[in-house]
Amino acid sequence: MRPTRTLMLTTWMAAGLALVGCESSKSRNPLSPTVAGPIAGVTITAPKPLEPVNNQELTAGSTLTLLIENATTSGERPIWLQVEIATDTAFQNKVHSADKVTPGTGGRTTYTVPVTLPAGGARYYWRARALDGANTGDFSAISTFVLQDAVVVGTPTPAGPTGGTTLTSNVASLTVANGAATGPLASPVSYRFELATDEAFANMVAVLTVARTSGTTTTATTTPLAYNTVYFWRVTASDGVRTSPVSPVATFRTPAAPVAPTPTPSPTPSPSPSPSPAPSPSPSPSPSPGGARTPNPAPGQRLPLPNMAWVVEEVARQYPSALRNSCQSSGGTWEFMDRVVDRLRQFDTRWGYNGKRGNTSDPSQDVVDYNWGSERDEGTTNVYIIDIMGGHCGSNPTPAWIDQTDVTLRSGTIGRWTGRGRF
Repeated sequence: MRPTRTLMLTTWMAAGLALVGCESSKSRNPLSPTVAGPIAGVTITAPKPLEPVNNQELTAGSTLTLLIENATTSGERPIWLQVEIATDTAFQNKVHSADKVTPGTGGRTTYTVPVTLPAGGARYYWRARALDGANTGDFSAISTFVLQDAVVVGTPTPAGPTGGTTLTSNVASLTVANGAATGPLASPVSYRFELATDEAFANMVAVLTVARTSGTTTTATTTPLAYNTVYFWRVTASDGVRTSPVSPVATFRTPAAPVAPTPTPSPTPSPSPSPSPAPSPSPSPSPSPGGARTPNPAPGQRLPLPNMAWVVEEVARQYPSALRNSCQSSGGTWEFMDRVVDRLRQFDTRWGYNGKRGNTSDPSQDVVDYNWGSERDEGTTNVYIIDIMGGHCGSNPTPAWIDQTDVTLRSGTIGRWTGRGRF
C-alpha cells in the first residue's frame, strides 16, 4: 500500500510542477495567443466615433461607412476593434455587430457596414471598443445617425390631351400621370406646365404651376386659348431644390372658332334732309364686353400668371402705328394699350390697367395688371404687374411681356388694378 501512495503523490507533484511551469510560460510571453488575461498594467483607451455623429442624416442606398479614431494600448499585444449598431441607447436591440475589425493606418479606421439597414427616418446608435485577446478597453461614447429614404422627384407623364387631339373647347385641361415623390422633400412637389405654339418652346403662351396631388394624376387648366391652333405642352416637377427631367412633349389642337350668327339687317333709314357731319373717329376703341373669367383661387392661394405675350405681339402686328404712337407723354394715344387690354379681357376679365405707385388716378402707360386673388378688381393690390412695351417713348417701341411683380415689390412701390374708367 505504501508504494502505491508514494507513486500517486509523485504523480500529483509532477502535474503541479507542470501546471506552474505552464503558467510561468504564459506570463513570460504576453504575445502568446493563450496568454492568461487580463494582463496587469495594460491599459487600452476607448476609440472615438468621428462619422457619422450628432444625428447626422444619411441617405438610404448609399454606402454606410463609419469613421473611428483608433484606440491605443500600453501593452505589447496587437489590438482590434469591436463595432456595434443598435436602435436603442442600451444596445439591447442590435442590428449589426462586427467583432474583429483591424485598425486602419494613420490613427483612423474606416468600417463599411455590410448590411442594409431600414431607412424611413430610423435613428441608429453606434459605438466601438478595442480588445487584444487578454484585455478589453471601454466602449466609446455613443454616437447617432438618422437613415432617410432617398429623395426622388420623378418626372410626370402627359396623359391628355396628347397626339394632336382636337379639343371641343379652347380651354384645355392638361393632365399628367404623377411621377414619384419620396424621401425628405424640401417642400411639397409642384408641377410646372409649359404651353407653346412651337415644339422648341420658343413661343410659350402660358406657364401654369400647380401642386402635385396625392392621387395618381394632376391637372392644370388653361385660360381660353386661340382657336384652330396646335399647341405643344410639357411638364417638370420640383420640390424647390430638385427639378425632374422634362417630360415628353404632347400636342393638341383647339377647335375652329365658333361661327357668329348672321345679323338681321336693319331697315335703311330715310335720308335726312340736312345730315349732320359724322364725328371724327377716336383713335382708341370702345371697350369690349369681355369674355370668360377665371374662378377665384382657393383660400390662401393665388392664381398662376397666364402668359399672354402672343396677344401683345398680335396686336402690335395688327396696329403698328398705334404702338409707334403709344407715348402719351409726348402727344401719343392710349390706342395700343386699350386694344391690348381689350384683347386680354376677351380671354379673362381679370386683366386691367395698373395704377402707378398704387394711384388709380395715374395709370401706367405701358403696364397691365392681372388680379390673382378673390377681391373685386378695381383697387385691388393682389395683382401681377406686366410691362407690355420695350423702349416705350423711345424711337422704336416693341411689344414685350416682362413680369415686374417682384421688382415692384422689392422697390417698395405698389401695383393697383384699375379699369381706367373704361369698365
